[in-house]
Amino acid sequence: MSTPTRTATQYTVRAFDLADRATFLSMYETVFGHERSADWFRWKFSENPFADHVPIIVASDDGDPVGFRSFFAQELRAGDTILPAFQPCDTMVHPDHRKRGLFDRMNERAIERYTDGRPSCFFNFPNEHSKRGNRKHGWREIGTVPAYYRPQNPAGVLERVATDTQHTAQRRSRASETGVAAAVTNTLRDVVTATHRVCDRLLVDDESTLEIERTTPPPADTLAAIYRRSIPDAIHANRTAAFYRWRFDNPSQTYTSYVARRAGEPVAALVVSSAADHVRLVETLPRTLETEAAALEALLVAALEDFADRSYVEAFGETLPTPLRFRFYPDTRAPLSTLLRPTSRTLFARNLTDGINIESTSVTSWTFSRLELDTT
Repeated sequence: MSTPTRTATQYTVRAFDLADRATFLSMYETVFGHERSADWFRWKFSENPFADHVPIIVASDDGDPVGFRSFFAQELRAGDTILPAFQPCDTMVHPDHRKRGLFDRMNERAIERYTDGRPSCFFNFPNEHSKRGNRKHGWREIGTVPAYYRPQNPAGVLERVATDTQHTAQRRSRASETGVAAAVTNTLRDVVTATHRVCDRLLVDDESTLEIERTTPPPADTLAAIYRRSIPDAIHANRTAAFYRWRFDNPSQTYTSYVARRAGEPVAALVVSSAADHVRLVETLPRTLETEAAALEALLVAALEDFADRSYVEAFGETLPTPLRFRFYPDTRAPLSTLLRPTSRTLFARNLTDGINIESTSVTSWTFSRLELDTT
């Protein structure tokens, strides 16, 4: 016998309870295809220093959670004003309960709960499926923030073909073909890597007074000190030592920092996170990039040399003083736009209080690194 289809009003929408955590993690793996641990949940939600509760709205069916609308708490800074803000994230509805209005119900409950209190606003980068729902509930589209990619191994496609061939080869003759393809791949990769290295070094000014130190995990107090040297007027995440300590405690990531010192004083920093085939530029300091452009470029070259074996390097928003100078290409324009689907994100925002009118801002009023994104 088939189960009767339920309408949105037949579900219960409520605040999160600790007993919901196991279902949340299980559904996360079902919906997003990534396994997350209880430690990750504690870091992101339970022990987030910018929320005094777990900011998750739950849709349940006879007591069983079937949907979650989650929020990533952080502080925004606009000039001298500090704004508590929530970034909607990890929104999911179990496949058996979709197209029944649960996203709308959870959105409505979140707006009701948080209007005229903490936080001051919502801001996020919804995917194509969520944009319409956000607009329906008062979010305003602010603008597009580009992602940048630096290809480091154009032969990667050939390498994958060679690997696939090796896995499926059943005869010795096929093995010899794989060997030829692998040799060509290795040669191309070596040539590209050497070319990148030479070009990168030519672009960097020789500043013999600059010392570069690598640290894992990143030194929170040092990063906060560099940030305070030159705080941008644009809207961004407020970077304190406490923020950095929490932000880089994410158990699902490993971060390495590069700090430039001049006469012993820290003047610039770059933070990366590494995956098997690529590396992400997570943070650069100072956030007014032009004030220490030469030091940032020196740090970038150091990081690129350390991760020269990765297929590509990714950056987001305002992370580099001159992305094209170091062959970082935006995925919103040719040539990358003709080769892959853009991963640039469209910024949406919604006011919750009568303070700063976030909805009336333009995308040029904001400045982002990957650190503002909940997925970093």
